[in-house]
Amino acid sequence: MKQENAQLADKRIMQFFSSLADETRLSILLSLSDGAKTVNQIHDYVGKDKLSLSAISHQLRLLSDIDMVNYKRNGKEKIFELSNDFCWCIVRDVFKHFNGDLKKFNKCCSRGN
Repeated sequence: MKQENAQLADKRIMQFFSSLADETRLSILLSLSDGAKTVNQIHDYVGKDKLSLSAISHQLRLLSDIDMVNYKRNGKEKIFELSNDFCWCIVRDVFKHFNGDLKKFNKCCSRGN
C-alpha cells in the first residue's frame, strides 16, 4: 500500500512539472493567476491565432484532471480558476527567481507557512 501511494505521488509530481513545461498549459495557468476566466477569455489571453478553442478546452481538461484548475458551471459556460487545493508557492518562487514578478500566483498554500 505504501509503495502504491509513493508511486501515485511520484506520478502526480511528474504531471505537475510536465504541465509547467508545456507552453500552452503554462499560458493557461498564467491567464488564471489573476482570476477566474471562461474558456473564451483564456483563449483570448493565450492567443486566438496560436491555438483553437478546442485545443484550449483539451488542455484545461488535462489541468482539471490533475486538480491544478477547478471550474464552476454558469449556465452553459464553465468558469475556470486555479485550484485552492494546490500549493502555488513553487510557481510564484520560480517567477520571482527568473524575472522578479511577484504578482503572479499569489494563491499560496498555508500548509507549513
